[in-house]
Amino acid sequence: MNGEKTPASEKQPASSLTPSPKEKYKKCTTARRSNSWRAKNFHGKTPADYFRSFKRVVRSATKDGYFSIHPAGDVQSQTNASEKLKEFLEANEYIKLIAQPLDNHEVRDAFIFSCYTGLRWCDVKNLKWKQIKNGVLVTTIIQQKTGRPVELTLHPIAKKILDNRNISRLQNAGRQQKQEVLQNKTVFALPTANGANKAVTNWVKRAGINKFITWSCARLSFSILLQDALTDQATVALLLGHTTTRYVNETYKRHRPKDQTATIAKLPAAEWNYD
Repeated sequence: MNGEKTPASEKQPASSLTPSPKEKYKKCTTARRSNSWRAKNFHGKTPADYFRSFKRVVRSATKDGYFSIHPAGDVQSQTNASEKLKEFLEANEYIKLIAQPLDNHEVRDAFIFSCYTGLRWCDVKNLKWKQIKNGVLVTTIIQQKTGRPVELTLHPIAKKILDNRNISRLQNAGRQQKQEVLQNKTVFALPTANGANKAVTNWVKRAGINKFITWSCARLSFSILLQDALTDQATVALLLGHTTTRYVNETYKRHRPKDQTATIAKLPAAEWNYD
C-alpha cells in the first residue's frame, strides 16, 4: 500500500483471500486517522476506485477458476469524504491570472491552456504538436462508441498560446530539422509536477486570488465555467473525455452557489405585514 513491493516470502496464496483480508483492504483505503499516511493519500473517490480495481482482478480470477465464488463480491466500495472541497477559478479570476506576469512562460502558457481545454497535467505535459490540426486538439482519449479520438475545438486564447509558441518554435528550429521531427516534439517544456504546482500556487497569490490552486484545479474550473454557461452535462463530459456524465455529476461540478444572495432572491417574494 505504500508503494513498496511485497517480498516473495510474504506473498499469500489466492486461498488466503477470505472475508477478513478483503475487509482489511477496504478499511486500509478508507482510514481517516488525521496523521496517517493513508488518510492523507486516500481521499475523495480514490478509495472506491482502488477497491473497484481490486474487485475486478478478483472477479477475473474467479472466472478463471481460482475461486468457486467471488470472495469480494458482497463487499461494497465506498468513497472517503475529502476534508475540504477542491478550489477552482471563477471567470473573473481567469482574467486576473492572465493579467499577472509569470517568469516561467512554460508553466504560464500550459496552465492557462489547461484552463481552456480541461486537459490533465499528464496530458498537457505530453501534448505534441502533431495533435493540433486546424484549430482542433486531437486528444489521446478514444471514444468507445466510435473508436475515434476525442477532438476539442480550441478557444481563441488557447489558439493564441499555440500560435505564439509555434512562431517561436519555427524560428528556433534548424533548417535541417524535418517537419515530422518538429511535429513529434512536445508543445510545452514543463518541469516536474511538484515544481509546476509551486509556480502556479505562487502565481495565483501574486494575482490576488486567495485560493489554493494546483494544476488539477484547471480541469475543474473548465467544467464548472462551462456548466455556469448552461452547457449540458453530456457535452461537458465529452469535452473532458468521459464516456458518461457520472464524474461531471459527482466531481467536476460546483459544490456551493456562486452567489448566495442572488440564489436566495429567486425564492417567492411577498409583503410580510405580520408583527
